[in-house]
Amino acid sequence: MRRAFSGCALTLLLCLSARTAESPAQALFNHVRENVRKDLERAPRYTCMQTVTRTQHRPQYGKIPNSCPALLAARAQLNSLGLLLWHDRLRLDVAVGENSEMFSWAGARRFETNSLDDLALSGSTGSGDFTSFLSSVFGADAEGFRYHGEEDTPLGKLASFSFVVPFANTHYSYRTNNGVSRKVAWGGSFYADPATAELKRLVVEATQFPVGEACCVLDTMDYNRVKIGAGEFLLPAVSRMAVLYASGDETLNETRYSGCHEFTGESTIRFDDPDDVTSAANAARKELQALPRKTRFRVKIDPPVNTDTAAAGDPITGVVEHEVKEKGKVLVRATDRVHGRLLRLEQMMVPEPRWTVAIRFDSIERDGVEIPLSLKPLDDGDRIPQQIRGVGRRGFQSPTPTPRERPKRPEGAGVFIFGDAGRLVLDQRFHSEWETK
Repeated sequence: MRRAFSGCALTLLLCLSARTAESPAQALFNHVRENVRKDLERAPRYTCMQTVTRTQHRPQYGKIPNSCPALLAARAQLNSLGLLLWHDRLRLDVAVGENSEMFSWAGARRFETNSLDDLALSGSTGSGDFTSFLSSVFGADAEGFRYHGEEDTPLGKLASFSFVVPFANTHYSYRTNNGVSRKVAWGGSFYADPATAELKRLVVEATQFPVGEACCVLDTMDYNRVKIGAGEFLLPAVSRMAVLYASGDETLNETRYSGCHEFTGESTIRFDDPDDVTSAANAARKELQALPRKTRFRVKIDPPVNTDTAAAGDPITGVVEHEVKEKGKVLVRATDRVHGRLLRLEQMMVPEPRWTVAIRFDSIERDGVEIPLSLKPLDDGDRIPQQIRGVGRRGFQSPTPTPRERPKRPEGAGVFIFGDAGRLVLDQRFHSEWETK
């Protein structure tokens, strides 16, 4: 799911019944709008870490309704999410500018892309939680505002307003599996503290998708004030995106934000220290830089990776298992360590449970000296024992890849598939072989 928004002037009139004097509802709306506008105008560039937990379910309808209106009505009657099909977790950094968001894996040296799809190679993704939706709702795009009084919510008793964004005004776009982006009309509601006029929740709903696509996308964003630099600003604390597909499958993304701080420039990681003149460090650096192409070695994971807490984007460290010699000279030591990142960590539950893990190593360390290194995997692929493989049962079309499809391979990564129904732990019992490029 992809959204791109343009900037807009922050002028808007609330569409309530005409009155000679400003109503309390009008006054509250104006105050909320003014608070949001001030935050959008004065917010500095900042970065946050976001942890995204994604799941895909198959609600148990009995018979799948053959139209989106019928499917939405049937889904509203179900209390259970149904059968879990797939899940994963992502850990990313997001940089928020005036009119854009940039993404990278958490702790990366630089921000890589303005599209989450470039990092998350499967599943649904979305953006716009920081400024895009706020600019659109409290700018020139939304209209038809209505006040619905105060409502009890999980965040307390809040004033409720609804709105619509017609197709002529929309900047909301989504991307289909074939890569085509399309715009859709949308609407929703927002909730504010009636005492302080602080925005607490924004709900965005889009249902006017072409036949055969998604039937509904529902975004719910909860906001609070976060100290950044010398000021406090309205930022999302958690957002939830639910996508109901015409196939009947439903995906849920929950994103939690932490560690927000002012962005002053891209970070840089040094792999050497020009002031370090010790003979041991210099010798290690020269040896590592002289590694020939096609040097092969086996790696075991330490510290362990536990899927209960790990996420795609987390760092991963491997320890060389055996030293490698060439003509009596030691090229790689058993104490050398390679450092990299998890690029994919997801579990499919049907037709058979299995984990797909993508690992890329980017540097090698010896005696405290770390230098960049390009490696390619030699033995990745299926790690499922032959005796536990089964015949899958038929299912209907899913928006995520089935386990029988070849997983997308991030550049330079090894992709490993494990037949585990519960959690997966990668530790020193997991071995993989790599070769220098």
